[in-house]
Amino acid sequence: MTSFESIRTTPFGLLFLLLCSVLFLTSTLHAQQIVNETIVINGATRTYLVYTPVNFDPAENLPVLFAHHGGGGTGASFLQFEADFRSLPDSERFLAVYPDAAIDADGCRCWNTEGPYDNGIDDVEFADAMIDAMVSNYSADANRMYACGFSLGGSLMWDYGCYLGDRFAAFAVVAANMWEWTYSACSPAGPTSLLHILGTDDFYAPYDGNTYSIATSLQNDYWANINGASNVPTETILGGGISRFDWAPESGCHAVQHFRTQNGGHVWPSFANQSIWEFVSQFDLNGVIGGCSGETLFRRGDVNGDGEFNISDPVNILIYLFDNGTLSCENATDSNDDGSINLADAIQVLGYLFNGSGPLPAPFSTCGDDPTPDTLECASYDGC
Repeated sequence: MTSFESIRTTPFGLLFLLLCSVLFLTSTLHAQQIVNETIVINGATRTYLVYTPVNFDPAENLPVLFAHHGGGGTGASFLQFEADFRSLPDSERFLAVYPDAAIDADGCRCWNTEGPYDNGIDDVEFADAMIDAMVSNYSADANRMYACGFSLGGSLMWDYGCYLGDRFAAFAVVAANMWEWTYSACSPAGPTSLLHILGTDDFYAPYDGNTYSIATSLQNDYWANINGASNVPTETILGGGISRFDWAPESGCHAVQHFRTQNGGHVWPSFANQSIWEFVSQFDLNGVIGGCSGETLFRRGDVNGDGEFNISDPVNILIYLFDNGTLSCENATDSNDDGSINLADAIQVLGYLFNGSGPLPAPFSTCGDDPTPDTLECASYDGC
C-alpha cells in the first residue's frame, strides 16, 4: 500500500485531503468591519457602532445583540476594554451593536432611566429606533433582538424589559438590580427572557437590596413569574465562587437565569460574553426557538454538542463514518439537512469553517428543532 493510499484509508487522512481541497477552493473572505451609524431622536443625533461578522450577507437575516456601556463610557470603549463580542458574531452569526449614551445636562455620557431621576433623554425610544434601523439597513431579524448592559447600562435593561418586551426577545443585565421605582412601575408588554449576573460584593447593586434597589431574590422571582417559568430554580455550582440558577421555561416558554459570583465586585466578568449569547440566542419573541414541545433542540453542524463550530466537528463525522464512532445527535450531524449522514456533511462543515461558504441550514445561528421531516433523531445535545 502506498503512503497516499494509507492516508485515504484513515479518518484523519481523509480529513487532511478534504481540508486541502477546501483550502484550494478558498476565495478571499470579506473583512470584518465596524460601521459608525447615526440616528435622530427628538431632534438629537444619537450614535452607535455596528459590528458585522466576516462574510456578512444581509440575506442571512441575522439576530442583533445591543451591548450598552456603563455610565461615563462609550460604545467604542465598552467594545475595546470590557465587552468585546467580536469573536462570537463570526462563528455564531449575529450583528453586535454598541450604542452611545447621550451627554446629559451634567456633562455625563449616562443612560437615562424612567423614574424620579428622569432627565428627559428618551433612551427607550432610542432603542426602539435602532431596532427599526437594523431591520431596515441590515435586514436583521426583528424577532431576534437582544440587549445587554453593564452597570448604568444594566439599569437601562430593566426599562427595556418593562417597556420594550414586545421588541426584545431576551435581555441580560450585568452588575445592576432593578430600582425600586422601576419595579413599582414596571408593566411588561409580555414575557421576555432574562439573564442576570451579579457579585455579592457589588457596591452599585447590593445583592440583598437597599433603599434604592430591590433584592436579587425578589427580582428573579418577579421575572420568573412574568415569564411563566418554573417556580423553583435549579442550582449549578460552576467553581471559582460562581453559581448558576435556572428558572426553566414552562407555560410561558421564556426563562430566567442568574449567575451569582461570591465576593464578586462591580465588574464585567470574563464568562459574561459567552454566557450571555448562549442564553439569549435560545429565544425569539415567541419564546424558546422551536417551541416548548419537549423536542431536543440543537444547532446544525455542532456534531460534538460543545456549543462551538470547529475542526472537531468534521473529525467526529469522519470517525462515525469510517471508524465506528457514535453520535448523540444525528440531526446536528446532518450538516446539509438532506436527511442522511455521509461524507457531504463533513465537506459542508469544512466549507463553512475554511471557505466562507455561508451558514448551514437552520437551526444554525440559534438552537432549534429540525424543520425538515426525516428519520434522524437527537437523543441528547448539550450545546444549547
